[in-house]
Amino acid sequence: MISESAYIDEHSKLNVPMDLIVNAWFEYWIDLKKETVRPNTVRNYSERYERNIKSDIGKPTKKKEASKSGYRKVPLTDEAISILKRQKEKHKDIKVIPMEWVDFVFLCRKGSPIKNSTYDTALFKICDKADIPRFSMHVLRHTFATRCIEGGMKPKTLQMILGHSNIGITMNLYVHTTEEEKFKEIQLVADVLNAM
Repeated sequence: MISESAYIDEHSKLNVPMDLIVNAWFEYWIDLKKETVRPNTVRNYSERYERNIKSDIGKPTKKKEASKSGYRKVPLTDEAISILKRQKEKHKDIKVIPMEWVDFVFLCRKGSPIKNSTYDTALFKICDKADIPRFSMHVLRHTFATRCIEGGMKPKTLQMILGHSNIGITMNLYVHTTEEEKFKEIQLVADVLNAM
């Protein structure tokens, strides 16, 4: 009997699209959509998938499990923890917080999680004020992934931080090699060959 994690790894390879499990295919598809449709549309697609599809056909097993796709275990600095605690203090101003959102840090006035489109709207305003081209929060996620690898982070560590079920998703969709990085890698090979 193959374990669930082994099954997911085996069936999450983008180079074998006919054999992808639904969750891996959705992650791949939604990343493509983020480049062509409005953030609000992406949010709607994602919410529909999470609520109506993922728990029923998105997993290789038939047993239903609570979805924790939004959770990430990321080491934080003391400063980051302090900032998050101050943010959580703002919850005292919210009249009603449903139990399912009580542990979340970033909530709107209605007590539910702030939508991604809200962050994008704020970021667009900052871009406009700085007179630079607009970009989304998701672009920052891709940039973060690329910079982590350029800085020497191990791909497996980055996979865990980003919360991907398969390292192929992390490396193929999120990490983008720059021309400068290509040059550095070629130079490393040249240096080794010259030393011989």
